[in-house]
Parts: sequence; C-alpha cells; structure tokens
Amino acid sequence: MKNKIFLLLVLATSLFLRFYSIGSLPAINADEAALGYNAYSLIKTGMDEHGRSWPVHFQSFNDWKPGLTVYLMIPAIYIFGLNEFSTRFVPVLLSSLAPIILYFFVIELSRNKLGETKNRLALISSFFLAISPWHIHFSRGAWEVSVAMTFILFGSLFYL
Repeated sequence: MKNKIFLLLVLATSLFLRFYSIGSLPAINADEAALGYNAYSLIKTGMDEHGRSWPVHFQSFNDWKPGLTVYLMIPAIYIFGLNEFSTRFVPVLLSSLAPIILYFFVIELSRNKLGETKNRLALISSFFLAISPWHIHFSRGAWEVSVAMTFILFGSLFYL
C-alpha cells in the first residue's frame, strides 16, 4: 500500500513540475511554434505549411521533423485552439507519465529467478526521473525527445 501511495505522489510531482505554467514558461521557441502550426494546418486544410498532404516528416527551417509529435498534437490543438498550452500539452502529458513507466520497467529488470522484485529501487528510480532537471527541461516543451523517450521506455517495458 505504501508503494502505491508513493507512486501516486511521484505521478503528482511529475505532473505538477511539468504542467506548471507551460503556457508561458519557458517562452515558446520557433521549432515548437512550427510543430503547433503544422498540426493546426492539418486540422484546417489537411496539408502542412508547405502544402504537403498528411506528410510523414515535416519540413521546418531547412531540417525535417518526425511527424508523430505533430499528429499527437492535433486533438489538443483542436480542443484548446492554437496556443502555447495546446502545442505543449501532449508532449508534457506523455513525459509526465515516463516516471511511472520507468517504475514498471525497473520492476521487470530487477525481477529475479524466484519472481521477487526490488520495489525500492523502482520507486527511487521513478522519483529521480520525476524531479530530474534535464527531464523536466526537455519535457516542458514540444520537442520530439520527450515523446520519444516515453515511447522507448514503453516499448522496452513491453519487450521485457
């Protein structure tokens, strides 16, 4: 029972540290704005800002961004409109769940031949990821790295 309460506290901490003032802090950068605008453009026209219909990769300032983040942003931008909050909502939500996924991943990694696990190690790991400055920094913006890390953790968990 203590583990569940601690895990809920880790989730609450993770959500708070990542969602607090995401509409204003840090200021939105050009890459985030381009991702949000492409999602908005797909909602309105079915094409990205360069006139390509439902592309897999999005051109952005002479580089190419993977399309998953843009496609994941579409429901939030449709519901909340095109603004900083809706652009960052899905990446922040997914990265807020990463400490919980890490908990279950460490549980699977630490399972011994008898099926016993090291819950304390899993709880500490998830707590440190929830308060980790680098993870908070990258998860407060609409960057592909926060979405990718969550999906990599999720995929690795299900692989085990």
